[in-house]
Amino acid sequence: MTYAEAMAELEQILAQLREVPADIDQLHARVARAEQLLAACRAKLRGVEEGLIELRQQTE
Repeated sequence: MTYAEAMAELEQILAQLREVPADIDQLHARVARAEQLLAACRAKLRGVEEGLIELRQQTE
């Protein structure tokens, strides 16, 4: 899953949470999925940051 795909799904979950009253099981499932997506996004961002640091070190 790309970063853009994960962000799009997060936006969809947020919209669902704002619009549709969910029962506790739906709420739990949506929040759990959002946490997974956030973790994936953070990992991708860390990877990019590490790659940029490595590039910067190579050019010095």
